Amino acid sequence: MSATRSQAAPDDVMRELLAALVDPATGPASPLPQGTGQHGEVPLTEGQRQLWFLQQLWPEATTYHVCTALRLHGPLRATALERALAGLVDRHPVLRMNIRGTGRRGRPQGVVHPPGTGPAALVVDGPPGCPPQEREARIQQAARADLAVPFDLAAGPLIRARLLRFAPEDHALVLTLHHLVVDGWSMRIILRDLAALYSAEVGGPPADLPELHHQYADFAAWQRSGLNSSPRYAAALDHWRRTLAQAPQESTPPPDRAAAAAGRRVGRSLHFDLPAATVRDVRALAARQASSPFAVCHAAFTLWLARATGRTDLVVGVPSCGRPFPELDDVVGYFVNLLPLRSELRTESTFAETVRAVHSTVAAALDHDLLPFDRIVSALGVPRRPGVQPLVQVMCQLVGDRSVGGDAGDWQGLAAAECRILHDDEARFDLELDLREEGPEQIQGCLTVDAHRYGERRSERIRDEYCELLGLLSRRPDTVLGPLLAGDWPPTGTDDAFEGNGPR
Repeated sequence: MSATRSQAAPDDVMRELLAALVDPATGPASPLPQGTGQHGEVPLTEGQRQLWFLQQLWPEATTYHVCTALRLHGPLRATALERALAGLVDRHPVLRMNIRGTGRRGRPQGVVHPPGTGPAALVVDGPPGCPPQEREARIQQAARADLAVPFDLAAGPLIRARLLRFAPEDHALVLTLHHLVVDGWSMRIILRDLAALYSAEVGGPPADLPELHHQYADFAAWQRSGLNSSPRYAAALDHWRRTLAQAPQESTPPPDRAAAAAGRRVGRSLHFDLPAATVRDVRALAARQASSPFAVCHAAFTLWLARATGRTDLVVGVPSCGRPFPELDDVVGYFVNLLPLRSELRTESTFAETVRAVHSTVAAALDHDLLPFDRIVSALGVPRRPGVQPLVQVMCQLVGDRSVGGDAGDWQGLAAAECRILHDDEARFDLELDLREEGPEQIQGCLTVDAHRYGERRSERIRDEYCELLGLLSRRPDTVLGPLLAGDWPPTGTDDAFEGNGPR
């Protein structure tokens, strides 16, 4: 579960059931407004206003930058790619957006530029000549350089495109955007649309992309005027008040050193791969429990967190796609929402039972993911303190490998493959575990910590302990939690379970 939903996620199943019950010809009209703003002033979502406010506090921060890169082999035509980028920006108005402070109080206002005037300039780095053994490092260097430059939210483009020319038939495309206009799900849409638009520009079939009846500004207008009147609003409010009543306000492991003063967080990221054997065990356990790989990985992470904090009542943040209507599935924008998942571990439970409990908690949360995270915090009356993230200080997600409805790698005449960007993210939380499915036996991981709280050795120990715990428990799901929670490491008689379960 994450911003880009994993396979067979509960909200996908719910949508399919609802679609089967409603006749498209006679079903109710969408509550979303239409045509809110292809250009001119547009409303902002609550998430956008929050990110804008954070950027005003720390204008040089790069915490909310998003980057992806594609390696493109074949006779690429740079002019066609530039036209495809222009078509992409025309198709998705949010990519032509700026946000400006207005009035005496400087309240933010979204402004979308007209089609044909959006930022689609392609920066080309060349000429060719980079030795093959240095090309991967050059991609990482270019990505880090673009990520390190702050965006001008009021005037500058919020998307950057850089083409690296290594050889006549070897290129890399680096895309960097501000989170204000994109999320993980949207990045899959961007890559899919760009592939189709480029292919059409070089003589391939016309771009067969879904028709967009709504845009991101329509969602922002609905959130402002229609959210409170939604039949699901009261139910969501009741759910979060009930499930988070008396929940702990902090679930973060103790720091190595005294916490730094409130301000920008310095991140330290450790990239790793789970062993193929662990991935197979995770998938097999998820199938036996009628659950998902996310539930298995999250249950192991919660158990690690319980051992690190000495608590069994914990709240961990989990991103959801934040798209309450199927009409928004092909729309680019900052939809992602943070769900505070509460886990109350029981010493007598087995790991398999814990996985099932996590699965039920996730399903209930997705049924009530309508409320933006800030509204949940306000509804609970959680006090806000400088330097402390309210309610959620630890985050965990697993991004699935499924497509958003098209092949992002289908470039006419080119072989395309995504590159893994390795860099230190600026920390948004005290501790953040990002897992990504890349194939049947491949899950990549990135552990990002607040470097002010956790040193390098502690960070490595966190990564290693989690990977070992996940490998052990996915292999032996009947393990009772009590000994683990009491400090038995590894539980008696399970030493052999650790062979080969460390990260790679």
